[in-house]
Amino acid sequence: MKIAFLVVFTIMLSLLSCNTQKQVIAPVQATEVVTINMEESGEKMFQKRCAECHDLYAPNAYTSQEWDPIVFEMQKKGGFSNDDTYLILDYLKKNAKP
Repeated sequence: MKIAFLVVFTIMLSLLSCNTQKQVIAPVQATEVVTINMEESGEKMFQKRCAECHDLYAPNAYTSQEWDPIVFEMQKKGGFSNDDTYLILDYLKKNAKP
């Protein structure tokens, strides 16, 4: 009887030890989410960069297709970054004449 009890007890312990796994939980770092209003940023960049050299044209002075060569030529002359260029171009195209 003692032997049967020891066998059952040993089997139970071995089964329990198989199911007990330690879980490691990594700490979660909170990150700040910053949203950028691309329309507003493009308009501000247009006003800032383009007004440095000349009067501003209304965005609806040209079509979307007409703005492309104008803005890329001004990028060369003004020496501003691709990021600035595409912000400006996106703003102008969204507000271009149909």
